[in-house]
Order: sequence, then structure tokens, then C-alpha cells
Amino acid sequence: MRIIFATDVHHAFRGVGELLDNTSADIYLICGDLVARAFATYKDAWRFSEAAEDVAEGSRADMRSFSTNLKLIDRARAILEGGRKGKIRHSAEEYIRLAEVAVKYLLGSYVRLEKILAARPEKRVFVLPGNYDTDLAGTALKQRDLHKRSIESLGIRIAGYGGARISTPGIPEHLQVPYDENELYSFLSQTAPNILVLHQPAYGFLDCIPCYGNTGCHSVRRHIDEGRKLVVLSGHNHESWGFERCDGSYFINPSNFGNAAEASGIRPGGYFLDLCISGTDIERASMRRLEKGKPFTIIEWLPVKEKTDSVILDEQRYALAGGKIPRITHSKPIRELLRIKKFFLNYETPEAKELIAKLREIYRDIEKQSMEVGFDLLGSVNFGMAEKHSDLDLVVYMRSRDCVLDEEDTCGVPRPLRAVFDALKEKGVETEVCDSIDLDRVADAILREDMEDGHLQRFIFYRMVCRAVNLRLIKRVENLLLTRESFRLRVEEKLGEYLELLVSSGRHVQSFDKYRSRLQERGIRIPSDIEEAIGNYLRK
Repeated sequence: MRIIFATDVHHAFRGVGELLDNTSADIYLICGDLVARAFATYKDAWRFSEAAEDVAEGSRADMRSFSTNLKLIDRARAILEGGRKGKIRHSAEEYIRLAEVAVKYLLGSYVRLEKILAARPEKRVFVLPGNYDTDLAGTALKQRDLHKRSIESLGIRIAGYGGARISTPGIPEHLQVPYDENELYSFLSQTAPNILVLHQPAYGFLDCIPCYGNTGCHSVRRHIDEGRKLVVLSGHNHESWGFERCDGSYFINPSNFGNAAEASGIRPGGYFLDLCISGTDIERASMRRLEKGKPFTIIEWLPVKEKTDSVILDEQRYALAGGKIPRITHSKPIRELLRIKKFFLNYETPEAKELIAKLREIYRDIEKQSMEVGFDLLGSVNFGMAEKHSDLDLVVYMRSRDCVLDEEDTCGVPRPLRAVFDALKEKGVETEVCDSIDLDRVADAILREDMEDGHLQRFIFYRMVCRAVNLRLIKRVENLLLTRESFRLRVEEKLGEYLELLVSSGRHVQSFDKYRSRLQERGIRIPSDIEEAIGNYLRK
């Protein structure tokens, strides 16, 4: 079963619609802090906070009349009923008035979200409240509410418990979802879910807040410590995202889907989880980010026996989310080439995008035949400058089981892959396999730090200058290489001769002339600094 899980939505309702439109899943879980505020204006929010503070202080001043266990809304009413005068009476009236404003605003917000969800009836969507939300049972989302409910799909039981053990400033406390750890523990015992959807995480797992320590739920931890195996999906702690496992249970927080205001500034959102699961066995979990309606996969977690194989697929977005990546340095010519390529890719042609889309279809078809294959793009597609009838110049990556070496120490292209290339040719797409690499051999050479291995040398060279399709396969090996940065640098220095031959070739120079002219034909001027970089790179 495939599940899309987005948490801490924070009023990013348009993004929820884009998420539904641009992904596919059996079930969507839109959970935790669906809203980010209870008022339409900051002015009302400030007034409400001031009134709440006055009511709290005023009720503490007369302990004989008020119980500190009463909700503020009840204290405000008691102040009015008791005939109190002056500022405290005004604050009580203001608190009650603004609490009614908050109710209308929250109900309206949930109506907006439900309209977006209802407009996509083919999507099966459930929601869960967070500490910013009111009880969804009395809202337009009540039919989708997973709080204190369980559902079953494809033999998997999913249960939800929303809210958090925290008082949320700016939200009328009587509107917040009640959070009871004893109730949660009983709920877990009764429902025995395979997947537990929470807002507040389990204690000790993805629940750490700087200066506060662990802030998670003890009831869930107790349930797990008693031997129950769960997949726990949570949010709440935006920066404590990740994937953890313990004694057969899994804990995942994909970070915030909506933007989040934090002490250090605005934390960008768009993050969500793409989960493939069977019972409590996770086949693959991917943290992804939605940007302008397009989903990008950042990191993939693959449980293997007692370990988890994590593959960072997008280093830039991984770092933006707060992940730490190894620092990579390149020689000056490579840095210049990458800068030049980045400029051309800003003006990628529709033809280049179409060729890459067809190539993605290739590896998806091949995977159905149990063959793992990845590609690096060379030539005009690598720079995004392909035109109609441009060829696909490729480096093909395979595993040892699919690789038969020829006399030139390259992998012969297997019949299933050759058949796909022939099918593309019939559609007018010419493919040229410029090289083929055995990734298992490359991984072994990295572990042995064998600088003389030809497949390793070519792999490092292509990864410096090319553009990949099917990063999952390639990145597993590349990430292994990045753990040995000094070794990678030594091999890169050794490859200087390869680069000199490439730069000095007439065909390479002609390619840049061709890319320039294609931009000029489209009325795009190449800045002088890029022209200078091209000249330096080509040693002109």
C-alpha cells in the first residue's frame, strides 16, 4: 500500500490541492496543525492574547471565587456573572467576543480545506487535528477525521490520535483538542493498529527540542516498550524530522508541509512522506518536497534486515531542510564547467525535457523486468540544449548480475535494454550508449580504495560532469564515495588528463558553439561573465 503523509499544514491548503494533483497513493493522511492561527488578523490575535493574560491574572487574584482548573472561557464568564468592574470586566468581555470570532474563522478554514479535498473525489483523504486545531468532529471535515478512529485498507489498520500535550498561545484553550495520555494508551490497546498517526511524536523518537530535550508521548512509548510493533507517523517538532527504528517499530517525521514561523525565522515547508508499506514492513519511505506543484525526492530510507539504507537523492534540498552533507570540492576546470552548465540549464528546451521523460519511461519498464538500470546524460541533453531529432547520448549503469564485460572493459547492453532502445528508435529517438558501468564493481573499488579501477575512474568523471536519470541506483554508490572525500579527490586529480583531452577536442568546442547559437536564436543573451567562463574552460 502506498501512503502520502503531510503534517503541520499551517493553512497551506492550496499546496494540499497541488499535492493531491501531482502524486498517487492509496491513502492520503493530511495531519496535525491544519491551521496556523485562529484569527484572520494579527490585530485580533494580539488583542485576544492580551485579554487571555488579563483573565488569567484576574482569576488568580481572587482564589476564593475561581478555580484555577477552569478553562479561561469559564473564568471570563464567571467574572461577568460575579459583577466585577473595570479593566478585568472589559478583558473578560473581549475574551468571550474574540473566542467567538476564532470559532467562526476556524470553521471557515475547515470549510475551505474540505472544498479542496471534495473537488478530488478519487483521492481517499483523512485528516487529523494538531494543537492549533479545534475538534474536527464539529466541522466540515468530520467525515474525514481520524482522531480516536481506526480504518482498514488492504489488511492494514491505521489509527489516529491528534492534538498535543501543550498549551498553544493565541488559540482559545477550550477549542483545542483534549489530549489525554491515559485515553491514548487505552485507545492503542483496543485498536492494535499497524500504523499510528499522531501529531505529537512518541517519547524518545524524533521528539527533541533544543533547550527542552525530549517532549514526546509516554503512552505511545509504553505501548511500544511492551512489545507492540508499530509504524508511527508524527509531526509537531518540525526540525526533528527523519526516520528511526527500534525493536521492529518505525518512527517517521517528514517535517512541516506548510511554512512555519520559528525563533530563527520562517522555516520553509512543502515536505511530505511517500511511504510504501505491507503490514508493519516498510518497503520504502521517501521524504519529498513539493515546489510549484512539482514533487522532488530528497532522501529515501530502505530498511534492510536490521539496518536502514538511507540514500540522499538531492543534496541541496537535503541541506535546506537542515540535513548535513559532506563538503565536496572540485578542481577549478570542473567548477567552471558546472557553473556554465547551470547557466544553460536555466534555459532548458522543451525537447530536452521530453527526451528525459522518455528515458524515465525506459527505466520504469526495465525495472518491471527485475533489471536495475540508471543513466547519465551526455551531450546536448546534459546541458538542456537538445532540439528536435537530437540524439540521446548515454552512460548506462547496471549491477554485476546484469553486466557482461566486453574486450573494452565495459558492460555489454543487455537484450531487454537494447529492445527498449530499438523501440525508441522506431519512434524517432536515436540513442547512443557511450559507455556502460558496473556499479557493484565501482562500490567494491571504493571500499578497497583502488585508484586504478577503470570503472571507478569513469564513474567519478561522469558524476562530475553529467546529469543523472534514476538517481536511486546511482546515488547509493555515489554516497559511499562521498564518505571517502580524500580518496575521491585523489582520483579526481588523476583524471586531469581525461579533462584535458575533452576540453581540447574539436567536437567539444563545437558543442559549446552550438549551445550558444541556440540561445541566441531564442533571443537570449549570454552574460559576459559566462562568456568569459566558457573561454577560460576551453583554454581560449
